[in-house]
Amino acid sequence: MTFKSATSRFACLLIAVSMMTCGIAAAEESAAEISVKAVVVHKIAKFVSWPDARFGANDAALRLCVIGDLMVLDAFEALSERPIQGRTLQVLAAPEPAAVAESCEVLFLGGDSERDASEWLDAVAGHPVLTFGNTDAYGAEGSIVTMTIRRNKVRFDINLEANEDTGLRISAQLLQLAATVARSGG
Repeated sequence: MTFKSATSRFACLLIAVSMMTCGIAAAEESAAEISVKAVVVHKIAKFVSWPDARFGANDAALRLCVIGDLMVLDAFEALSERPIQGRTLQVLAAPEPAAVAESCEVLFLGGDSERDASEWLDAVAGHPVLTFGNTDAYGAEGSIVTMTIRRNKVRFDINLEANEDTGLRISAQLLQLAATVARSGG
């Protein structure tokens, strides 16, 4: 083996290792981004009130349903020990759209779901379910809260039209914190 071919092989190996490292770093950023979004969802939910009739018992858990892969679900489960509105937080993988309105008080549309986000949003329309979407997900513009990352910070918009007829009360403090508050999606 010549010096030149050994150098070429080493360069190829170095490039391959660099590419793998970049892929790992991107996955870690994605996990960190999801964890931050989970914390933001938790904090926002503290500023929302559900109708008393939504919970059968005073000690009923608040169910946060997640659409996304295992990494997304794990990020939210890490918060399950933190109550919301004095209720235990129960984190679940979202059920089928037909069951989501009765099974969830909060619905996070995350990851690359196989179904259209609008299918779940249509299923919860008019029900007391606080919905969260991402600006890059198709159909998520119909969610009550839409999150985006701007300048390395999670920002959120509130769609008051999507909240109509849900019975959810969004605090004025939360409305002031939103990047935008609109009567319609987009």
